[in-house]
Amino acid sequence: MEKYKLPVIEEGLLHYLERLYPDKAPDPNQTDRDIWINVGAVGVVRHLRRVYEEQNENLFNMEN
Repeated sequence: MEKYKLPVIEEGLLHYLERLYPDKAPDPNQTDRDIWINVGAVGVVRHLRRVYEEQNENLFNMEN
């Protein structure tokens, strides 16, 4: 997989996206389409959370 230079992920952005797209079981009243759209959004938020954690781990290691 090709590596991309990632922008710094801000914690405030993550909190906003996690509230907007909560990682929870779907509502039975949702359509299949809406469920899959939310699954995709949550997947993006999870990815950004991992990047954020890696960036902060790297910063912590650089300081020590």
